[in-house]
Amino acid sequence: MQALRAGWSQEEIERATTHHGERFPLVDFIAESEQCSTCGSPMCIRKSRRHLRPVMSCEAGCFIPREVLKECSKDPAHPVARSQALTRIVRPRQHYAYDLVVQVGLARYLRHKHREEIRAELCKQHRIELSDGTVSILCNRFLSYLEALHFVRSPYLRAAMAPYGYPMHLDATNDQGKGGLFVTMDGFRGWVLVSGKIPSEHEDHIRPLIEKTVALFGAPIATMRDLLKAGPKSVASLREQGKPDLICHYHFLRAVGKKLFDKSHAALQAIMKLSGARTRLWELLRELRRYRKSDDYTGRFGAGQVREHLLTLVYWILEGDGKKRAAYPFSLPQLDFYNRCRQAMERAERWVPTPRTLPERRALRHLKSLMSRVERGPRSLEVVGNLEQAWLAFNELRNVLRLADSELPRGGEMSMPQKRLPGAEHERLKSIEEATDEYLRSLWSRVGNQSLKKPRTPDAVILKYMKEFGDNLFGHPVIRDEDGSVIFTTDRTNNILEYFFGQQKQGMRRRLGKAHLGRDLEDQPAQVALVANLLHDDYVRILCGSIDNLPNAFAALDQAALDTSTPLQRTNRNSELKRQVQYLLEQELPRLYVTLPPTNVADSGSNPTVV
Repeated sequence: MQALRAGWSQEEIERATTHHGERFPLVDFIAESEQCSTCGSPMCIRKSRRHLRPVMSCEAGCFIPREVLKECSKDPAHPVARSQALTRIVRPRQHYAYDLVVQVGLARYLRHKHREEIRAELCKQHRIELSDGTVSILCNRFLSYLEALHFVRSPYLRAAMAPYGYPMHLDATNDQGKGGLFVTMDGFRGWVLVSGKIPSEHEDHIRPLIEKTVALFGAPIATMRDLLKAGPKSVASLREQGKPDLICHYHFLRAVGKKLFDKSHAALQAIMKLSGARTRLWELLRELRRYRKSDDYTGRFGAGQVREHLLTLVYWILEGDGKKRAAYPFSLPQLDFYNRCRQAMERAERWVPTPRTLPERRALRHLKSLMSRVERGPRSLEVVGNLEQAWLAFNELRNVLRLADSELPRGGEMSMPQKRLPGAEHERLKSIEEATDEYLRSLWSRVGNQSLKKPRTPDAVILKYMKEFGDNLFGHPVIRDEDGSVIFTTDRTNNILEYFFGQQKQGMRRRLGKAHLGRDLEDQPAQVALVANLLHDDYVRILCGSIDNLPNAFAALDQAALDTSTPLQRTNRNSELKRQVQYLLEQELPRLYVTLPPTNVADSGSNPTVV
């Protein structure tokens, strides 16, 4: 681009043509070939062709190109030569340069800008004015080019991965059941290998994407997945090749916890809702705050002062210590609230100093009444007892697997947990496996002759899960150097993909300004996942050398390469059904006839008017 601009003469710059009332420089692009590619004869000018619309480029500005074509001087039937300089700037029959496509695509999907922000940025920096629709078109073009380039460079990416191989992390995400996006990722490097839209997490939809990954990048050294029912069938061909089929420890523990707690936790939630304790506690807190605002306030507890200690007690019952807890089932919020209610009056004796004012004494009596209602709830003692027994068993399993809160995925709210040194992590996994074997022997002795088909105790539930998935929890491949030192260890969780999905959704919320992304996730093309690879320097070096060279890499793509890219899918699976519903509803709309009142006797028999 700079060479083009530097090559303009003053006369060429002053030459301009008018398009829609605006003047743009007219720039000649002469075909560089001097000899015919077929017979080697000298080339001569055939004709010049001026583009009807200006080319918009971030680096070269806006200009109208005039292309000078050449033909063979001996045989005009031989291929006509075109200007390579122009084709490196803009694709034939298009007027948005490659660098503009890259600029818009990176701003949209890497910096998560609104379309209005992108338009304002282009106008301010490059004096290029685009509509919202044009920005969307350029975004689609960017995604198509990037996926095509990803596939074209896949042999080189595969060669870079070959010395150590790669563990294939695979998972799908959605939002409120909508927008299924499936991704396979290189667990060592964090590269997205293949992404695709799936209507459901069924084997028939997942297996083709896994097979596509293997065809492009070779067989992985292991697969890492969650407890999805279709998972074993989807990776069956790799398992038959001897590739370890690993289960994420986090997803395993979550599945066990939900099985242990779901029924009792929901029952306790219903009991707490029936008691109305939480609602009445918030009402009590609001009333006590009124006492704090005014010294002469007379409320439902009489006249007098209320000290901060009582408000602190009520707030603690509602919110605990205020620290963020792990998500369910790694914490039980309803059980924690119930236990705080049981401890409330004991804490009141220590926290609220004496002597107490009249409003404080009455408020404490009211609080005691509320807390007693919680403890007297129907079946509360039985439900809480079951939960506490299951919680002890779950924490015993969690301690054996040593999955700390710092290793739980946070959905993009925090950075990825810092990885341990590969050698230390390998030794840690070995010790966890040994502890798990010992724990299993203890479980078998405790469960005894209980049937695992319908387990009645928490230990039996855990043993059933361990029997079904225990073989998939260990066997993580390690990569060693020539000296035998461990340089790569396969992760024992799928956090790398959980974090990736969290970051993707966070970026969508930034550029869309929405909290719920179900419909937007359905409408977003799967190719957006590949854009995150541009954050990895090693990937970019193989793909195009540098981000600055990405427009030139797009320009080098031929039509055959572009045809290999997956068609962009911005419609969800129910779009056709929605159109049919709208059509049928329109057909059912009755024709409304309104008879206008007659203005005279002659008009009394007039025909009705259709509205």
